[in-house]
Parts: sequence; C-alpha cells; structure tokens
Amino acid sequence: MNKRLATCLLIIAGLSITVFSFYVVSLPLLASFISDQLRKQGILLHSLAVTDVSFNSLLLRNLSIGRDNELQISKIHITWRLRDLLAGTVGSIEISGLQAAFDLSSEQPLWGSLQSAMPSTGEDPGAIWLPAISLRDSIIHLCSAQGHFVITLEGNVVQADSGIQTVHLDAEIKDSFVQGKSSLAIARDTQGHLQGKITVSEGKLNLPQLEIFDFSGQAAFVFSAMRPPHIQAEFVLSDIHLPNSEQKEKVFEQARFNLQMDENNAHLTGKLMASSDSLIAHLDATVRHYDSTPDIELVLNASDTVNYYPWQLLGLAQPDSGMITLQMKVTGQTPPFQELYHNALHDLNSLGWLQRLTLAGQARLELQNLSYAQKLSNLHGLLRLDAALTKGSGKLELHAETDRLVIGPIVARATSAVLPLQIRFEQDTWQMGLQKPGQVTIKKIDPMDAFNLKSSLDLSIQKMDIELVKNSRGAILNHHLVVRPRPITLLVKQKQAAAVEAQIFPGKISLSGKLGSGEKYQGLGTIHHASLTLLPSQIRLNEIAAMLKFGTTENDKVADFTIGQLSHQAVTPYFAPFSLSGKITSKSVHGQPKAYTIDAVGGIPDTRYLRIIGEQAIDGREGMLKIMIAPLTFANDGLQPKTLFPALAQLEDVSGMVSASVKFKWSKKGMRSSGILDLNNVSFIHQAAKISGMNATLDLVDLLSPRSPPQQSLTIRQVDAGIPMENLVVSYQIKASPPRIILEKANLFLLGGIVSLGPTLIDPTSIRNDILILVNNIELAALFDLIKVEGLAGNGRLDGSIPITFEGDHIIIHDSHLEADIPGMLQFQSEKAAQMLASTGKEMQLLLQVLQDFHYTELSLKLNKSAAHDLKATLSLLGNNPNVKKGRMFRLNINLESNIGEILEAINQGYKLSNEILRDLFRLD
Repeated sequence: MNKRLATCLLIIAGLSITVFSFYVVSLPLLASFISDQLRKQGILLHSLAVTDVSFNSLLLRNLSIGRDNELQISKIHITWRLRDLLAGTVGSIEISGLQAAFDLSSEQPLWGSLQSAMPSTGEDPGAIWLPAISLRDSIIHLCSAQGHFVITLEGNVVQADSGIQTVHLDAEIKDSFVQGKSSLAIARDTQGHLQGKITVSEGKLNLPQLEIFDFSGQAAFVFSAMRPPHIQAEFVLSDIHLPNSEQKEKVFEQARFNLQMDENNAHLTGKLMASSDSLIAHLDATVRHYDSTPDIELVLNASDTVNYYPWQLLGLAQPDSGMITLQMKVTGQTPPFQELYHNALHDLNSLGWLQRLTLAGQARLELQNLSYAQKLSNLHGLLRLDAALTKGSGKLELHAETDRLVIGPIVARATSAVLPLQIRFEQDTWQMGLQKPGQVTIKKIDPMDAFNLKSSLDLSIQKMDIELVKNSRGAILNHHLVVRPRPITLLVKQKQAAAVEAQIFPGKISLSGKLGSGEKYQGLGTIHHASLTLLPSQIRLNEIAAMLKFGTTENDKVADFTIGQLSHQAVTPYFAPFSLSGKITSKSVHGQPKAYTIDAVGGIPDTRYLRIIGEQAIDGREGMLKIMIAPLTFANDGLQPKTLFPALAQLEDVSGMVSASVKFKWSKKGMRSSGILDLNNVSFIHQAAKISGMNATLDLVDLLSPRSPPQQSLTIRQVDAGIPMENLVVSYQIKASPPRIILEKANLFLLGGIVSLGPTLIDPTSIRNDILILVNNIELAALFDLIKVEGLAGNGRLDGSIPITFEGDHIIIHDSHLEADIPGMLQFQSEKAAQMLASTGKEMQLLLQVLQDFHYTELSLKLNKSAAHDLKATLSLLGNNPNVKKGRMFRLNINLESNIGEILEAINQGYKLSNEILRDLFRLD
C-alpha cells in the first residue's frame, strides 16, 4: 500500500515537473515554430511575441511580417475547444490593431512581398470556412498613382447554431479628395452558398477636374460555386460640379447606374441628368453569355446644350453656346473575359484576345451652333464613324463635316473629310491603313493678314500606313503617309502694293518615320514635282523637290532641295531660266538660340553664278538672307549678259567683270538690308553708243528704301555716242524718304574742254528737275563740227552754263549763255547759203562777205527752248573782216539752224531712261 502510494506520488510529481517545464519552455519554442513556418512560406518575420499559451488559448502580440512590414497586428487572441482542434479549426479569433499595406500602382504586387502566400484567385470562397472572428481598430493603407488612402475597418464573423455563418464589415475612408462609408453583410449556409449586400453612403469625390458631393448605392448578390446566379446593383452620383469651368453652380444633378446580372447575362443602364432635371445621356449595355462567349450590345445616346458637358476633362475650353448630339451603337462578340483578366493580372500580352474580337459599330456626333466668344461662332459639324472588326482585322469609315472650323489663325468653312480605314491585329503588331484613297476638302478659308486662299483646298490621301510593333523594350511606331494636294491659288498681301497672286502645284508629299520607346522620332519627308507661279511678276518655279529629315544628327542636315527651273514667263524675260539646289542644316552655338541655315547655288548649265545663304533662329527672333552673284567675266567671244539676262540683249560686245550681292537681316527690332554692285572695266555697245572702261561700286545700306553713303563713284574712260566724251567721273549719293539722287559732282572731257555739274538734286518722284551744266574751255571748232552748220568754222574757246529743266516729257532751256574769253576767227562759206541769198539784196551779200573771214572780239551763243517750241540758237558776234569795208566793225546776231535740237532730244531720252531705272529702284510705280 505504501509502495503504491509512493509510486503515485512519484508519478504526480513527475507530471507536475513535466507540465511546469513545458510551460516554461513552450513560449519561446512556439515563437520559433511560427517563425520557421513563415520562413518556409518565404515570409520575413520582423517581430512576434507569444505572451500566453494554454490548453485552450493562445495570445500573440506585436506581429510584423513582410519585407516592408506590409502586415502588422498589435494583438491576436485565439481560443479553441478540444472538439475544435479535432475538427481542424479554432473557436474564435480576436484581432485588434491590424495595419496592412496594399500597392495598387501596378509597380509592385498587390500584397508586396506577401503575394506568394496569398490564396489563388481560382479558389472558391464558398469552400472556405471561417471561425468566429472579431476585427477591431484596423487600418488599411492603399498606395496608388493618385495618392495614398487610409481605410478604417471594424467587423466580425459570427457562427450561428443553425450552421449559418455571417460576416459583417464596416469601412470608412477619409482623404482630401475621396470620402465615404461602406458596409458589407454576407451570410454563408452549410452548402457554401453566399448571399450578401454592399452599401455605400456619404460618399464624396474631389478631383481637380470633377467634384461629386454625394454618391451612394447598394449591391445585392448571391454566389454559388463561383457562379453568379444573381447580382443587382444601383449607384447614384449627385450634385456634380466641374471646378475649373466658368460655370460655378453644379452642372449635373445626378448620374444613376443600374446593373442586373444572372447566370448568363448582364444588363447595365445609366442616366445622366442635368441640374434642370433634363436627361443628357442614356447608356444601355447588354452582355449575353458573359461567362463563355460574350455577346455585346451597347447603345449610348446623348443630346443637350454644350454647357452640360465636361469639356475641361478633354482639355478643351467651355463653349458659350451650342448643342451636341451623340449616337453610338456597338454589337458583336468577344473572347471570354476571364482570359483578358488573366492576361492583365499576369502582365501578359492581350493582342491575342483582341485578334478574336468580332465587333461592328456606328457613331454619329453632331455639333449645332457651337460658339466661343470672339473666336468662333455658329460651328456646325457632323462626324460619322462606321467600324467593323473581325478576328484581328476590320474596317473603319470616318466621315467628318464642319460648317466653320478655327485652327489657330485659320478660319476654314465647309470642311469635310472621308477616311476609309482598315485595321489588323497580329501577335505583336497592330496595323492601320487605307482601303482606298481618303479625301479632305476645305471649300473656303477666310482672308488672313498675310494671304487669302482664292480656291478650295483639296487633299487626296493616297496612303496612310501606321504600324505599332511590340518588342522586349516596349513598342515601335512606324508610319508612311502620302498626300497629293490639288493646285491652289493664294493672294499674298503687301502693305504698300497690290497683292501678289501665287499659283501653287504642291505635287506629291510623303512622310515616313518611326518612334521607339525611349527614343527620339526619326522621319523622312519628301516633296516631288511641285511648282509655283507668281503673278503678275510671271516668275515660275518648276520641278521643286525637297527631302526633309527629322530626328537625325548626320552632319546636322535637315533638308536637301532642288528647283529644276526658275524662269521669268514674260515675252522678254529679265533673266534666263536657271536651276537652284541647296541644303538646310541645323546650327547650335553655345549661349545662342539654335538656328537653321540654308546654302544654295544656282545658274545655267556650265555657269553656276548664283549663291544664296541664310540663317533663321528657331525662336523666330533673328535671321539673315544673303544673295550673291559671283564675279561674272564677259568677253566678246565668250559669255554675254543676254545669255543670263535676255532683257540686256541690246548690249553687244560686252567685256569686263560684274558682281553683286544683297543681304537682309531681321530681328525683333526690325529688318535691315544692304547691297553691293561692282563693275570692273566693263565695255559694251548699246545702239549707236559705245561705252569703254566703265568702273563703278554702288554700296546700298538699305534696299527696302534704297539709300547709300556719300561719294558713290562711277567712272567711264570713253563714251562715243557721236559726241566724243572721255574720262567721265561721277560722285553721288542715294537718299531715301523721299527718295532722291544727290549728284555731288560730275565732269567729263568734251569738245576739248570740261563739261561738269555742280551739286544737283534729282527727285524721281517729281515731274520737274532742274540741272545746271557748266561749260569750261570747249573748242569752238569742235562745237561747230558737232552742231553741223554747213560751211561754219572757227577757232577759239567757250565758257558758260546751260540751265536745263526736265518737265514731264519735255526739256526746257532758259537763257543759256556761252561766250569766248579771247578774240578769234570765224569763217562761213556756204554755196547753198549764197544761192539762197543771191537775190536778197546788197546787205545780205555784204553779210556773207564779212563772215567769210570774220575776226571777232566778242562771241556768244545763246540757247532757249520752251516746252511748246523748238530750240532757238542765237550766235552773237562783234568784229570785222579786214578785207571788207576797210575792216569796219560789225555786230551780228545770227539764228542758227542746226541739229542741236536732236542732241537735246538724245539728252532727254537719256534722262528718261535713267529716271525709269531710278523709279524701279525706289519702287515708285
């Protein structure tokens, strides 16, 4: 007996020691066990405290798991009964202080580093049996591209005696741009069927472009084995505002959505109501057999005034008035939605799903009386879209019409566009092209400040191939566009002259290029067989071609261009047809705006005499253009001016060298221009005149209003126009505002003496100009030879002046006086005069005798000519004939008939010619 008692005491003592020892070491062992199990699941444990364990409960504190502490729980209290353990479950779980973080930005998995431990999406929620759970003081952190959200959660899971399990959760979100409360109630029976209801209330949304001051709704559902026998949902958005619109009051009164789903079909309806309780838009969408092969039908109708539409959500300004009507219908079939969801969930390519679409649709957008203050009024437009897509390929017919369209400074009227497109999807490729040529037409463009379009603008789009190819680095967009505009006529306006009419034949225009992910766009544009005619100047540019490069860095070249022929279409053209070719490059200098430069050369075959260089800053503020005619060497048996400039065909036997250049510079301060003309030892024959040894340099400091510095020079070694002239020297200046020529000095050797002009002002705008010609020491004999009076000869020298007035088409001389400074001799012996005066009497016979050998002490020549009468030349003499009347003195006044009038007419014609040149230079006609 005692032995048995001792044995029992030993057993009790051993059990007591064992139980005590287990309790002492169980807490760290259990914590280590939990940590080991989490590690096997690939979950990092930061902290865990097992503070109490017994035969029917477990208390955990300060749980923190995940690489970024995605899940933290302050307290977990688990209780169970023996039968619960035998059934593989627990009795209840109490959780408090839960904090979880979810990533909705798609940059990380939803659960972060805990994603691998989450149940698969295909698991049936009805097969999951939950113990009684109590959730308190819980917070969910959501991270998205729109910002961070905080959701508070409270709820529980209750197990009823009947076996029905109920779940109830309350959530609330509060943020600067979203607020709301929601509740979820779910009941699960013993067969795994779920029935529940979701309710949303007191919702608010505050986005930069949209404010909803109240949204609410509820959804009732029944699930059975992942099949949705029934879902019914209704949501209402009320008191909708557009913060950035000029309309301060609410725009929409209410938006209401209703969803009905059964096991096979889904039906969604939506209504958008204005603040005036009028219906703005109605949506009706039906999906049949959505769980297998969905059959879709979608109808959208909208119609109301423009102020009820969220224009700023599209980046557009709010119109002041107008109506919009939208009608859209889409029907067809799609592959199962589960495939699209699976691809999106696992970041897979969805093109395969798109290739199996079979859809057809029509859309119609009509604008009526759309107006913007001071920009646009009464815009009418119609956009029609007919589309069909079958197994990766389809057709799209786009029609657009507008009565009035404003694009920047351009106001286009009666605009229409037709684009018959075809679309094709392949594995990693999306392609779009034209079924047949498209057409864009603008009937009329309102006059602009710079130009008017006289004709309609028609564009025939021959090709429009667009291809999007997906690769490992992203995607590449390729395109090829070919356009053939029809000929157009422009009127280019000028401030102080009539508009210039330009006829443009644009030819064939193409643009090809590609754009890759993370790369710059690279493209090539070409223009072929274009031409331009400028009327009434009759300048024509034929066979214009250009090649433009975009995004390339080869030699910084932007474009190459050629003009096959530039010609003047007049009967007598100013210049012979020539060609022009060049390039445009980009230029970048440190500290200065980037600029484009042009460098072109032109000429006739075998003679490239023209060069054009220019520069234009990209910011448009500064630029330069310089046109140069290379030094041209003319020779009697070689190049002649008429070869290059047919208008100079009257110049014969031209020799010498000619060069010229003009330069234009512009900036925000205005435009400056300059030019240089250089003649070096130029000789030529023009009609009866021969010019030899002409040298001149003309430096113009302004071409728009031509003017020059003082002391511009012109020298001619010899001029032979029937009157031998030598060593002509002219110094002059061109002034502007008003335009005029100042002759600083001009002199030449004529008739053995010097003929000169003092400072003289020539105004080409005036009908009257006065010139004073100074005569110094000319030979009397040479003068008599020049005026060609038969039988008249003499010696001596004359000085004096000839005042000439050019008035209209007339030349006027008033009191011109030339006289001899020293005595001389004069002889007049003319048989013709003797015969005419034979019967006139003794006095005339005596006069003829005296003049046969007249020794004068005084001699003067007076010239007078009015606009209405011929020239009157009077020779006044005082002297004697030693052989007549014993040398008696005679004073004679003789009116001469000579060709001086013809000489003056030649001078007048020369003045007219020079005046016409000046008027062209100053653009006075």
